Amino acid sequence: MVFSLLLLLGIFLLTLQTTILHLLPDWIGRPDLLFLLIVYLGTHLDIFKGAALALLFGLLMDIFSGIFLGLHPVAYLILFFILKTIDRHLAITEPIHQVPVVALSYLFTASSIFIFASMLIDQAELNWSWGKIILQLLILSTICLPFFNLFTWITTAFDPKNRQNPFRRARTGNRFRA
Repeated sequence: MVFSLLLLLGIFLLTLQTTILHLLPDWIGRPDLLFLLIVYLGTHLDIFKGAALALLFGLLMDIFSGIFLGLHPVAYLILFFILKTIDRHLAITEPIHQVPVVALSYLFTASSIFIFASMLIDQAELNWSWGKIILQLLILSTICLPFFNLFTWITTAFDPKNRQNPFRRARTGNRFRA
């Protein structure tokens, strides 16, 4: 249930970012909402479901972008496995750590896609635009916390294992009682 819901959410985010958000002017920027979902998958989902979704989203991104078939799936899978490895040793699921994780992940993914694309193009030059990269970093760093909270709410609200009310906050065991 959660797998199919996240797949539909990813398709919706990809459609949104390639249709409506693409109409925004360049100086406002165009947020990569699917990338936020990939980072969320790498930090919150198990390895098999998350890797399958990262691969599917990478293929869909290649179909929509059309640079080179296979470039985004490889970049997203490498990012997913790096985030999974880091997540096992560090607590990067805390909200204070999510902003730098998103920023560094975007720098890694954008630079790896640029390097691989420049190797595959014969005699054409690709332009690395620092202005667009920094604008994208600022946008993704700003909107990552609300989107991660939305993704967490969606995965917990529609999880059949979670029989609690999704609108009620769970209490921790560290409460002081008088």
